[in-house]
Amino acid sequence: MSPWLEVRTYDELEAFLRVVGGFHDGVLKEVHWVNRDHVSASLAMVPYRLADARVLGQRQWANPSAVEIYFEGVWRLSLDTVDFIFGTTAGTAESSAQIGPPRPLLTLDLESSHIAFERMFWRDASGWIDAEPRFGPFEPPTVPG
Repeated sequence: MSPWLEVRTYDELEAFLRVVGGFHDGVLKEVHWVNRDHVSASLAMVPYRLADARVLGQRQWANPSAVEIYFEGVWRLSLDTVDFIFGTTAGTAESSAQIGPPRPLLTLDLESSHIAFERMFWRDASGWIDAEPRFGPFEPPTVPG
């Protein structure tokens, strides 16, 4: 697997999109979401923390045909499970003041899926092309009887 590369600015995000051809003819194959909000062992709510997401994107073009992306500090994520991607637009936004002063965000608009985040890392995952799940086993539960 390739080393991780960090995206910190809008220009770096645009450069990333040029490498992956704007995800033209692509899909978001897998998403692993970790919300930092949680209920503690004492059953107390621990709110107002951001989430992180790990995404596997695949496309019908080589070099790279798949990329693994780690989004840190996710403020918004919406997914369309049916659509494939013709193109992606990079952008910038500002966070809400919900958990402190507004912060600058980067955004990706992947046709009908959208993400707003603070930091992004990516690496070539072309070896992860095909249908096999890569973020761990994904089996439906079996019901006794």
